[in-house]
Amino acid sequence: MRLLPLPLQFLLFILIQLALSVALVFYLGSLAQSNLETFAEASRGFVETHKSIEQIRNQYAGIAAKIEQKTASFSPGDRENVSDLSTELKQVASAVRGSVALAPLRENYPGAVGQLADDIDTQSQALIQASQEVASADREQVRRIQARMAEERARITTSGFGELIDAANRELESTMRSIRVANAAVIDNYQLILILFVGLQALLLIAVLWLVNRQIRQLADVTEGIVAGELAGPRGQQKRHDQLGRIARAVQRFRSSLVSLSNSREQLQTMLKKHDKESQHRRRAEDSLRLTASVFDEVQEAVLVTDIQGKVARANPAARELLNLTETQLGERPLLEILLAQPAKVVAPIWKHVLEKGEWRSEIEFTRPSDQRTLIALVSIRLVGEAREKRGHVIVVINDHTEIREHEREILALARQDRVTDLLNRSYFVQQVDSQIQTYPDQPFALIAVGLDGFTAFNEALGRRFGDRILRVIADRLSEITASGSLVARIDGDEFAYLLFSDNSDKLEQEADAAMQTCFQQVTRRVELAGYRLDIRASVTATYFPTEGRSAETLLRITDNGLSQAKAEGGNRIVGHAEGHTHAAQRRFELTQALGKALGNRELRVHYQPQVALGSGALMGFEALMRWRYRGEWISPAEFIPIAEEHNMIGELTEWALGQACRRVADWQRQAGEEFSISINVPPQLLLLDKIEERLVALARSAGLPTSSIILEITESDFGSDPAMLSGRLHLLAMRGFSIAIDDFGTGHSSLAYLNNLPISKLKIDKQFVDAIATDEDARKLLGSILAMAEKLEFEVVVEGVESPQQLVELRKFGSRLQVQGFVFSRPFDEDYWDGEFMHGKPARYPVPEIPPGKSAD
Repeated sequence: MRLLPLPLQFLLFILIQLALSVALVFYLGSLAQSNLETFAEASRGFVETHKSIEQIRNQYAGIAAKIEQKTASFSPGDRENVSDLSTELKQVASAVRGSVALAPLRENYPGAVGQLADDIDTQSQALIQASQEVASADREQVRRIQARMAEERARITTSGFGELIDAANRELESTMRSIRVANAAVIDNYQLILILFVGLQALLLIAVLWLVNRQIRQLADVTEGIVAGELAGPRGQQKRHDQLGRIARAVQRFRSSLVSLSNSREQLQTMLKKHDKESQHRRRAEDSLRLTASVFDEVQEAVLVTDIQGKVARANPAARELLNLTETQLGERPLLEILLAQPAKVVAPIWKHVLEKGEWRSEIEFTRPSDQRTLIALVSIRLVGEAREKRGHVIVVINDHTEIREHEREILALARQDRVTDLLNRSYFVQQVDSQIQTYPDQPFALIAVGLDGFTAFNEALGRRFGDRILRVIADRLSEITASGSLVARIDGDEFAYLLFSDNSDKLEQEADAAMQTCFQQVTRRVELAGYRLDIRASVTATYFPTEGRSAETLLRITDNGLSQAKAEGGNRIVGHAEGHTHAAQRRFELTQALGKALGNRELRVHYQPQVALGSGALMGFEALMRWRYRGEWISPAEFIPIAEEHNMIGELTEWALGQACRRVADWQRQAGEEFSISINVPPQLLLLDKIEERLVALARSAGLPTSSIILEITESDFGSDPAMLSGRLHLLAMRGFSIAIDDFGTGHSSLAYLNNLPISKLKIDKQFVDAIATDEDARKLLGSILAMAEKLEFEVVVEGVESPQQLVELRKFGSRLQVQGFVFSRPFDEDYWDGEFMHGKPARYPVPEIPPGKSAD
């Protein structure tokens, strides 16, 4: 079958596409026009219906107005002619029944239309009847007739016409619903038509692609046949008059040209093969020679080639530069004699080894003859060939290690030296001390440590660089007072250490004391730098090997403790044996660890010391005091309370002690039948906790003790923590019923303004104001002044630390309102002791001295 040319095939496909598209556009346009006409017709019908309803209602409204006017003129006994109005109403009813615009409503909603017409007819008849009834009615009946007629008019106007309008609206909704259904059907038709259109387009495209592919495949078959020599004569594709035919004919001509060239190519290939092999071998040899020469000349290592006797035959530029010799100079004598600067008899064994073993390798240090510079190099020698047959050569590679070794020495120095002072650093100092101990374990020595006090202030005020200059001055001073070669090191930021040896071990400590004195004097000399005259404060301590430590770290730890103790005592002093302070530090560490577990291990106890009224000897209350028994030893509160404060455990311990004390005092109150107070010292760490007032109230409530029986004691030194917040918390506690007392009054640094601003109700006078009142008049006057102030401010007063009857007598002279606490009445005892005292009810009164006549201060 003869096909159309390819351009005509594509043109036919485009025409079919255009025809289908035009048909689709016309069809869709007709559907859209039909929908538009249907919608327009429905809209016109709705408008005409509403217009007709509005005309009829307006007509009725005019008649209703006349009827209203007529009925308003009704009078008893009159006869009114209403036939005209009745006729008009009937005409309106006929219009409702016969209006062409209302035909759809009469068909679909006959009830609404018929009811309105019937209601108007009924009104017509009711109007005639009303005119007849007026003739025989009285005034009240006339009013009722008028009201009835008005009600009928209103009903028709609202209900009758309203239902008719609603029917018209429902008719419109029904029409629009039908239109929407029709539109949905049209849209479905649109989609179906579009799908059919797309499918038809796809079929056409597939058909075109199939035709084109079929023709191209035929052309490919023809081309393959021509190339293979199977199709010598013309075929159908070559006879075509379009582009495919031209391609087929061009392929045929190209194939004829290739056949003519094929024979020439085979001959040329045979000639070139032989030439290529020769050229390839030559290029490889040349490349190898160039590469070898390039590597030899460009390599950074010094490379030399010698003969079997060791004389240099060739040297690369790196070798000539390293040795600073020309090839002529290198060839004058064997290379090893030049490198080792030794005669032939010394070098001969090494060269013999090279010739026998084939290689030699060693790092050597040699002096370059031209400039006498010492170099360190790794020399690698390898024999190439056979030395016995006197043929071959030797390759020598020299790697310059001079800079590497210099860097290693610098790194080693940095690892050993402190970069600020050039003294030994701590790490290397420790190594050297341990090495000294291992090498000479029987040689005793002293390790003296120096710490600068307040050195941080210099850094903060003058900067770290200036501080480093001060450290260098101190390092120079230490170097001046120590022997040459002594181990002197900077072991911390502002701490130094050095070793002191003695020829007589029995005098080591004596010499160490003298050395510490000298060191202290030298280091604390005034430093003058950059116009500043700086007073240096320092602490010095020492420890001894082997009596106090057998390793560098142990000795340094001991001196660290000694310096810490010196700084704790104010600094700028000499501390002899630091070992004792180390034991104290170890004990403090042990107690710190144990105190955190003391509550869980039930090691803490609460002891109670009574507070007695001086006038009557009656028991007024107790002070709760914490006690700790650890491993069978009672630990002093002066020792463990500071630890608890330092490590923020005091708040938890105090809260526990207060809970214990509240429960015991509540029991004793019930047994004795009277109230007792319980006092406890409360630290700021507890008072500053969130909602502490609620926690303490809950604690008292759970113990069954009123808050008025609890006295919270604070010391004057506590006000330094956060006065404003502390004051606020104390006021909250006072409002909850707690009493606030100042403990150790007069020993702190607080202002008397606290007495006025804080909710304080009690003062506790410290023991130091009581100790001398029995013998010292000035002490009595001072105590009297404090008590007079307290009386003026209406504070209760408890005097602590009363230990002797003489002190009690002197206190009695100040009056009977005081309370006394001290050993003169009782030591603090645990709860078991006081349970026994309260077993039989109220305890006995304590004996108090009587006031001699004329001595009363009341």
